[in-house]
Amino acid sequence: MAASLTDLQIRSPSSATTETAFLPAEAYISPEFYDAEMRSVFPSSWVLAANLSDVAEPGDFVSKMIGYEPVLVVRDDDGVLHAFANMCPHRGTVIVKGSGNCESRLICPYHGWSFSPDGELRAIPNERGFDDRFDRDKLGLRPLRFDIWERFVFVNVDGSAPPLLSYLEAAPNLLARHGLTDLSPTVSIDDTIDVNWKVFVDNALDDYHIPIVHAETLQPFHEGMEFREDTGDRYVNVLVAPMNDYGRSLYPHREGMGDEQSRVTYAIDVFPNLTILAFPDGGITTLQLTPLAIDRTAIELRSYSHRPDEIGPDEEKFSVDFLTEDYRVMRQVQQGLRSRHFLPGPAHYRESRTAAFHRSLLAVMG
Repeated sequence: MAASLTDLQIRSPSSATTETAFLPAEAYISPEFYDAEMRSVFPSSWVLAANLSDVAEPGDFVSKMIGYEPVLVVRDDDGVLHAFANMCPHRGTVIVKGSGNCESRLICPYHGWSFSPDGELRAIPNERGFDDRFDRDKLGLRPLRFDIWERFVFVNVDGSAPPLLSYLEAAPNLLARHGLTDLSPTVSIDDTIDVNWKVFVDNALDDYHIPIVHAETLQPFHEGMEFREDTGDRYVNVLVAPMNDYGRSLYPHREGMGDEQSRVTYAIDVFPNLTILAFPDGGITTLQLTPLAIDRTAIELRSYSHRPDEIGPDEEKFSVDFLTEDYRVMRQVQQGLRSRHFLPGPAHYRESRTAAFHRSLLAVMG
């Protein structure tokens, strides 16, 4: 029988490198812990829900799961952007999946209730069959809090997060000269892996593994360079990875970049599930990890460039190879976490960002 959430022996990770700084195995395999994350961590956070290029025209929409909440970002007929709970107020049916264009009407697939892209209830089939009088104005789609940073649309489901720019901490300043709104999409990868979502987030934040797991893909770019880790107040932390001559030859710095930005790659992690890799040429790659089940995670990798015509098949192969290296070791991590003999070990100084993520997770969960 699984332990209850209150029975789990979980303590806040220490920043000291000589002490255990990580969550116990139960946090990755307990249904109660997973349920608490879905109900508290994701709804209370700012979560990337859409890219403005995907909702550029009237009727364009993108659907997303944020914790247990189905979310819809849609542009109405007047060009105004909205975020809604993606469910019909009649029986709770998810209205749309994926992305596309609704052509001025969102239709529930169960009973055919239809809504305009501004959330207003438009039509009810066989409306006379309802005996009770009801207020149509109260049966529209429920709006959700959203905000835009550069080209990205974030949604905060329960409305409790601080303002988005405050939540993003150092990220807007670090990327102010990357020209994010002018980037063009290049590589797009959607995948799933049979591990808990935190196994992947931990790995994205773990800078200790890079020279071992990514010896083939990343070492040529950063060999001989010393990484720097910057942990923020709660929601954002950063790996600063200087480029060597080989890396700078492939990513020549964009005009107008700052001194540091022209020499380094940033790995910026935004709590709870987003990584932004930013390069000296102004290009970026986003990696978003969405939990589908306690041991199943969706991966969305998107790359953007100021030089899209120069991006060839090697760029996508690099991303696939990079993910494959991580997949292999993360499956072994997930397998080991189920062992009765596992206890978290000491933290290396290059694992401080992982420990910071665990502290933030526990703080949000209370």
